Amino acid sequence: MTILSGMTMDQLLPKFSAVIFDMDGLAIDSGPSIIFAWRQAAATFGAHLEDELLRTIQGHPADGVESALRQAIGAKFDSQRFRLLSTQFWHEQVESLGISPMPGLTTLLELLIRCRIPYALATNSDGHSASQCLRLSGLHKHFPLAVTRDQVAAGKPEPDLFLHAARLMGMDARECLVLEDSAVGLLAASRAGMIPLLVNAQPDNESLQLAVMTFRSLHEVAEAIAAKN
Repeated sequence: MTILSGMTMDQLLPKFSAVIFDMDGLAIDSGPSIIFAWRQAAATFGAHLEDELLRTIQGHPADGVESALRQAIGAKFDSQRFRLLSTQFWHEQVESLGISPMPGLTTLLELLIRCRIPYALATNSDGHSASQCLRLSGLHKHFPLAVTRDQVAAGKPEPDLFLHAARLMGMDARECLVLEDSAVGLLAASRAGMIPLLVNAQPDNESLQLAVMTFRSLHEVAEAIAAKN
């Protein structure tokens, strides 16, 4: 569902008591550095990764990403070597350039704090990777509650990450807004019985079908929440 002209965001935003953020592509602009690292690593195997493949696998659990990469690169693919190389390339890139928070994130977090609305982070990244990303983006102090893939039995699109975040906040899953930029996360939110909101300026059809509402940016999300508070 998208926001329709002639209707206010206050009328459309469902009732909620807490907010859960995805990390990659939603809270932080990690996409470019990840794509760079994957492409550089693939090049060492003599392969080129197409844009559509890279767009599709971002946000998926590690085993799903590895399977897609193996199919794309072929018989020469070595998962351990690829992980080591891509990690090396990623570190070089982000230590040099940093990682930017997504536009509107700080404004939204400040609003949630002022309104005393609990919030958390839930990501398919493991704890070490998530900590690095938050540090490099300057957000490590902004997300004291972060649930990572190694804390639960299954990552997205299973609901475990979101349900664990709700438990840690002491919140009813049905009253949690989930902010996601991809179909994988939206599906996980739906399976958790939460309220899936899509934040993406160029959404795909699958994501649009899964989202209760669609926003182009976190600025728009902040405006919608401010209107209700």
